[in-house]
Amino acid sequence: QFHLQQQQMSSPAKVSSPQSDCNSEFDPWTYIEEYYGSLTSWHRSPLKHLHEFFTSHFNGRTDLKFLNFGCGPVVAFEASVVPFAQQIVLSEYTEKNRAVAKLWLDRATNGPDFTALYKYVVQELEGKGPEEVAKRQDDVRALATLCRCDIFQETPIEKGHEGPYDVIYTASTIEMACTNPEEYGTAVSKLSAMLKPGGWLLMNVSMGEAGTVNVCHVGQTRFVELNISVEEMYAILQQRCGFERENITVIPQTADKMDAIPILLQEHIDEMMYVIAQRKQSTA
Repeated sequence: QFHLQQQQMSSPAKVSSPQSDCNSEFDPWTYIEEYYGSLTSWHRSPLKHLHEFFTSHFNGRTDLKFLNFGCGPVVAFEASVVPFAQQIVLSEYTEKNRAVAKLWLDRATNGPDFTALYKYVVQELEGKGPEEVAKRQDDVRALATLCRCDIFQETPIEKGHEGPYDVIYTASTIEMACTNPEEYGTAVSKLSAMLKPGGWLLMNVSMGEAGTVNVCHVGQTRFVELNISVEEMYAILQQRCGFERENITVIPQTADKMDAIPILLQEHIDEMMYVIAQRKQSTA
C-alpha cells in the first residue's frame, strides 16, 4: 500500500481476483505472520488516528455501539474504542478468519498475539502503565461479539447485528471485494445506512488513480485491491450516501513517511487515505 520493495518470489504467485473464494485462498496465519510480525507505521498510523478520533469526539461517553466491518483475523484496532463503548461488533466474511479471531477472543493458547499493538495504544498513546495492557485486551474480549458479514448481500451483516451504530470502521475490506467504483459506491452506501443519525464512518482506503488496482502478497497468493481517488470518494459519500462535504475529512498517509513491509507488492498506489465522515443529524 506504499512505496515498497517487491519480494522476489521463488515460484510463480497464484493470482486471486476480488470475486474469488477468499475462504479457500486467504491464509490468516500467513497474513498475521507477514503483516503483524513487528510493529511499524503501517499499524501505528491507523491506531493513532483511531485514538485521536475517539478521545476528541467522545470524552465522557461510555455507551457507543462500534462495528468493525471486515476485521479479518486481527482483533487489535478496537483498543481505543473500549473506554467509550458499550458494545463492539467484529464482523468478518471468511470462516477461517473468524476462527482465528475467535481463538484470540477465547484466550486460546494457540491463538494469535496482538500485544504489541495494544502496548502502543495503551502505553505510548494513552500514557498508562504496562499492567493496563492485559486489562485492555480483556475489556475488548468482554465487549466484543463476532459475526459474519457479506457486503454483496442486501443486508450485509448477520441478522441481529444490523445496528444502528455510532461508529463503523472498515480498512481495506470492501476494496478487496469490489471490482469497480460502482460496486464500491453501493458497498459504502450499505455501511452508511447502518449508522445512527450523526454517526461516524471511518475508513482506511487505498488511494490511487481511478481505474487502477493495488496488488499485495499473502504467502504465494496475490490479492487485488481497488484503488479509490479522492474525487471518487467525495462523490460516493455525497451523492450515494448523503454526507455533506463539510462533514467529510480525508487524511492522506504519505508513502515516504511509512515503514516498508517488504512482502507487499506496490503497483499503482502512492498513498492510503484515512476517511472520517459524519452522517447528518436527524431533523425530526
